[in-house]
Amino acid sequence: MRRIVFFFSLFVCFILHSQNKYDVDFTNSSLHDAVKELSRKHKFKFSYNPNALKSHSINKRIKAASEAELLSELFEGFPFKIQLSDGVYLLIPQKSKFKPTRLAGKINDSVTGKPLAFAHVQVNNKGTISDQRGEFSLPPREDTLTLQISYIGYKPIELEIPPAQDHIVLSLEQEPTVLQEVILNSKEFNELVGKPGFFSMNPDQFDALPTLGETDVFKSIQLLPGIRATDESSSGLAVRGGHPSQNLVLMDGFNLYHLDHLFGIFSTINPNVINNVNVYKGGFGAEYGGRTSSVVDVAGKAGSLDRLAGGFGINTLSVNGYIETPLSSKTSLLLGARKALTDVLETNLYKDFLSSSRDGFLESVSSDVVGLDLFPSIDFYDFNGKIQHQFSERSVLDVNLFLSEDFYSGDFEEGDEFSEYRINDQANWSNIGTSLSWKKMFSDTWKGDFTLSASSYSDDGSLSINEQFFNEVAFNIDTIEANSVVEFFNYDVESSVSDLTFRSNHEVTMGKNNLLSVGTEWNAISTFYQSDQLFFEDFSTENTLVSDTLDVSTDILSFYGDYEINTGKVTSGIGIRTSFYEPSDRWYFEPRFDVRYAVSENFHLKGAASYHHQFVNQTSLSFFENSDEFFWVLSDGDQIPVQESMHLIFGADFSFDGWTFDVEYYQKNTTGILERQFFNLVPSTLELSQNEASDFSGENTSKGLDLFAKYRGKRFTSWLSYSLSKSENQFWFLNENVHYSSALDQRNEINLATIFKLGKWELSGILIYGSGRPFTPPAEDPESDLLYDLDRINQERLPDYSRIDLSAKYSFSIGKASGELGITLFNMLDRRNIKSRRFVRQFIFDESSTQDSIEEDQVRIVSIDTNLLGFTPNFFFNIRF
Repeated sequence: MRRIVFFFSLFVCFILHSQNKYDVDFTNSSLHDAVKELSRKHKFKFSYNPNALKSHSINKRIKAASEAELLSELFEGFPFKIQLSDGVYLLIPQKSKFKPTRLAGKINDSVTGKPLAFAHVQVNNKGTISDQRGEFSLPPREDTLTLQISYIGYKPIELEIPPAQDHIVLSLEQEPTVLQEVILNSKEFNELVGKPGFFSMNPDQFDALPTLGETDVFKSIQLLPGIRATDESSSGLAVRGGHPSQNLVLMDGFNLYHLDHLFGIFSTINPNVINNVNVYKGGFGAEYGGRTSSVVDVAGKAGSLDRLAGGFGINTLSVNGYIETPLSSKTSLLLGARKALTDVLETNLYKDFLSSSRDGFLESVSSDVVGLDLFPSIDFYDFNGKIQHQFSERSVLDVNLFLSEDFYSGDFEEGDEFSEYRINDQANWSNIGTSLSWKKMFSDTWKGDFTLSASSYSDDGSLSINEQFFNEVAFNIDTIEANSVVEFFNYDVESSVSDLTFRSNHEVTMGKNNLLSVGTEWNAISTFYQSDQLFFEDFSTENTLVSDTLDVSTDILSFYGDYEINTGKVTSGIGIRTSFYEPSDRWYFEPRFDVRYAVSENFHLKGAASYHHQFVNQTSLSFFENSDEFFWVLSDGDQIPVQESMHLIFGADFSFDGWTFDVEYYQKNTTGILERQFFNLVPSTLELSQNEASDFSGENTSKGLDLFAKYRGKRFTSWLSYSLSKSENQFWFLNENVHYSSALDQRNEINLATIFKLGKWELSGILIYGSGRPFTPPAEDPESDLLYDLDRINQERLPDYSRIDLSAKYSFSIGKASGELGITLFNMLDRRNIKSRRFVRQFIFDESSTQDSIEEDQVRIVSIDTNLLGFTPNFFFNIRF
């Protein structure tokens, strides 16, 4: 029996050996190397052109029972005909049986299914990056591609794509042990197109930085050169001398008109629902329109298709949470919400912030408020929701919803037996946005998306300051009867802006490297403003109530096209946008151009020139320009002109061994701006012609130099940004038609950020310095009709701004959940930086006078400074599962 088993085993081994006569491994080899190895090891004889074989790569192990089977599998998919002649295999090049195809792909997180924006895709040391939807495309090819995919915090993968495959979906696995920052070889970027003024980020890149509450993408954006960071009470972006209202802010396709929570302590955008943010500081492409300064395009996350996931966080100002779950194998849901804790937890941070953000304003509008112990209250919430359905790998439908609202109340009463002083200060502002977006790859060269969106912003506010006198009082020539109420300040305002928008965009690949983008956009926009303001004279109880209403609606129709050319050395985009604006009954044309030239693999020159128009503008309700003191209004082409702006940008970037340097010079000329604070003061002092009476618009010129340097190491990351800038306004009726510094003029700003990783700890710090911003001094005569000296507009400067923030964060794991616990020390030096300086008239009562009136009183002008936050600690805790 043993002999039978022994001979049977020998027979099986013989059969297996005869079936696999050849066992060769050609992993990561060229076809030329494979042929040489067969010639050397197995004595195959070939006749071929070496150059024809070297351009083809192979990555496979072959087991074959015969020469014919081996060669057939080896050359499968390659354009060669094999012919045996006198014992020699002739390798004859043939035209590829495959039509050159363009590879389109998408990169997702393997667990959550969320798209990974800006993942690196490499082919033979050349490549591209995925867009904000995690998608990428490569030029048409005839051969098998070897793709290398890498992304910060994920395991890299390498795979081969046969020439016939035109679409692929890739899933990357998270690798927590991989540092968030990696050093990338500069050769990986030799085909990346970095447009002038462009920057992209995701919240994970900045979650270690010190913050007042939680990770705030818009506060992080303010650390970039050319974007002002010296005002912690605003989440709005003042980009290269432009006003925040001149920025187009999109979130999943709908417009956002206001970004502030808690008067600007952080933005309305929940970082837990953001996938990535694209920032264009100027010279943006033809697909964007309607603003004259910059573009911020926010792409939200999609929910997981694989499992239930979520997170929770709490800090000294707010609590937040999010959850994502699959609804089916192709449909996911993501929900996120935040709520202020200020109604249950009155921290020193909360008290300090409200005092600094609102008291200065109240003191500015009435000298009677100075020195009062005011303590208002505020609350907010926001909500995000997204449903995503994937019809296929090439077709996706998104439904998005966003809500946010702030509630502010600042009532105050103080009195004695003589009188009672009252302040009633109320404000409520809210955003709503929704969109329906369908994206489809119609072919390997044609991609389209269609978006229907609606959004609105509303702001209701009221402020009254009055005093009730219990006994009869005589003031100068006026007599106030007992129990009469004197109004010192009173207004009631309601404003809103809303829009309905349809966008259709199509991208078509032309040839190997060129891209044509065409699209259309239709906007139906409405603005509403209504105010009731009480005008008073001294201590009179008979004041005048003036009501003002402005209700405007219109349609804007736009068409655009952009052609991007990539020759390897040169990448250039040429575009045009044209818009028909109904109130002015005319078409507006906006040419756009950008170029990037590769001097070497590491050094690039770049430039852009573009023209832009803005049809809906934000104007301040009063002189004080606080975050709740403005309204939006559509241009009428007359008193409210259409803004026009021209951008010019020149620059260069250089990178090596973990270092990145970028420098850009810019100039931006904008016409059609309004100085609302002077609108009601100046015209009454001028003798105007009929043509001049309706034109109070001016122009702004902003120019400067932005410098950016960054180093990324294994444990240490740091970047420095420096802005040298100048922003000036010119109005024919102001300052004798001579240019003067705009309110946003800040000549120098330096931001230094550092992150150090040590095991599970992350330590970070921020240093911010900015030269003083301008303000207008008061009139020399306290009894002048004008409070401000209009011959010296913005000719004096506030003290310089400086701030140091520090943060420490500890990361931990509990089972499958992960989280972090930390502390932020905001404004470590406890420097009371000044946001603004205003002036009020104050009556100084002469107590030695025996008169029953204030006839002998002296009048003086008092400076009121609005101070920003002092030293503030903040604790935070976050967990994800």
